[in-house]
Amino acid sequence: MARPTAHRHHPSRRLALALVASAGLAAAAPAGAQAATNPFNCDASALRGVVLGTASLEPASANRGQASCQNATGGLTGVLPAPLAASAVVARTISGGPADRPDLRTALAIGGLADVKIGALGLPLQLPVDTVLDSVQPLLVPLNGLLAPVASLLGVPNLSLDLRPALAQLLPDGGLPDSIVSADAVLAYAGARCTDGKAVPFSTSSVTGLKVLGQPVVVDSALQDTLNLIDTASIDPSRLDPLALLPTATLDTLTGTPLVSGLVNTALRPLIQSLLDALPNIEVPATVANVKITAGGRSAEDGVLTQQALRVQISVLNQAIADVTIGEARVNTAGADCTPPAPAVTPPTTTDLALQCTTRRLVLEDVIARGDRVSLIGAADRALAGKTVSIRFLATGRTVARVRIAPDGSFRATAPLPSRSVRSGNRARYQAVVGREKSLDLKLERRMVVSGVSVRDGKVTIAGRVTRPLARPAATITVTRRVSCKKMAVVARVKPRSDGSFRVTVPAPEGQLAAVYRLGTRVRKTAGNAKTFPTFTLPRAVDLS
Repeated sequence: MARPTAHRHHPSRRLALALVASAGLAAAAPAGAQAATNPFNCDASALRGVVLGTASLEPASANRGQASCQNATGGLTGVLPAPLAASAVVARTISGGPADRPDLRTALAIGGLADVKIGALGLPLQLPVDTVLDSVQPLLVPLNGLLAPVASLLGVPNLSLDLRPALAQLLPDGGLPDSIVSADAVLAYAGARCTDGKAVPFSTSSVTGLKVLGQPVVVDSALQDTLNLIDTASIDPSRLDPLALLPTATLDTLTGTPLVSGLVNTALRPLIQSLLDALPNIEVPATVANVKITAGGRSAEDGVLTQQALRVQISVLNQAIADVTIGEARVNTAGADCTPPAPAVTPPTTTDLALQCTTRRLVLEDVIARGDRVSLIGAADRALAGKTVSIRFLATGRTVARVRIAPDGSFRATAPLPSRSVRSGNRARYQAVVGREKSLDLKLERRMVVSGVSVRDGKVTIAGRVTRPLARPAATITVTRRVSCKKMAVVARVKPRSDGSFRVTVPAPEGQLAAVYRLGTRVRKTAGNAKTFPTFTLPRAVDLS
């Protein structure tokens, strides 16, 4: 992990700032988001583990055992058990994103401590220093010869001296230091979000101000160290004070009796010292404590991503003394559905349908003579909205009408009806022009035209006329609706009246804003020729809304 950066804030203040910033990793949950099920699950733990062989401890956790990630905060109900200490404890989970969009939901879990310290541990096991004196036998001091008066005074032939209390003063204490591990702030984060329809988990951790045995360290991977609880030692019994080995009452009796007090230093002390000198040294084997620190531990299995900030393991004589994880966050993405909802499909409008089957951006849909005017209907790409369309009459090359394109791309205009001498000719055609954009040119007089369209109560009524001579008998008019650019569906059939006029009503298609209809029949070219040929109306886009 990266070397911690120094901050001026107090560690607990830095932890508070980190929590505020971390909330930005998950989208803010709007009203109602908590109630909706999050596709992810998450939980957080400030600290968990085992110390001194006690039952597993976990003083603060959030959202543990829930079915999905929810907003939750785990608080410390009491104080941390010794030898653990911290100024701030955090276990928090955040569920974010819109309630009605599982594909935009987020999950975040945060766990950690501030000003954390693992202090001295009372070792629940017997070290070699405790057992090394078990084999030491009492020192027997014969009271004969010059020391016969001492034997007579004490009423015993010899003294039996217990060397163990005095030897114990020369042994190392074999304890752990007051501060084993400490850190300013320890935090673990784990979260998930949906990206491009897939669940994407993420995690990180932060450990600042880490110290081991009071010394600052930077942990890039697992750090393992050993502490000498007991150095290899050799204890020499001759270093003991001979008279200090005597029971206090015995020494007081000897020094308080004039007849023998002189013998204490002249005969008894030298004798005990000589016996001590003759004893072999007492060997004490070395004993070490193993301390393993792992920062930034991360694991992923079966869709569960676990991020740990700091794990501390301490053992002595192959026996675990402490195994503590500080700061743990988990997120579960298994089975999360990140499929975005199908985009709302807006049915095409008349403008959309008019342009649907052409690469042109400008279409003249229909040209109809009405009295002494010509009605012109068209559609344009919405990008051309607001621009002016010029209507040209190709027989003269003149512009006969101008109109501004509406915001929806539609336009309507009228032009003077041309003279009878030109209106029925093939050159009597109209074309819409906007800059370089041009529509197809449409002939003014055609054998079959639509004179009017109306929509009411879910039904479309189309009126028109087939110009004579009609077929004998009059051919059926087929009404088709465009399903696609390559497919038309027959929706009705009707016979024209004797004058060629017709009127037909068909059901409007459900769920559509517009539809394109086209009608066709067969007619005779001349009254004297019985042969018929097909004729059609122009496709007409009808507004159904």
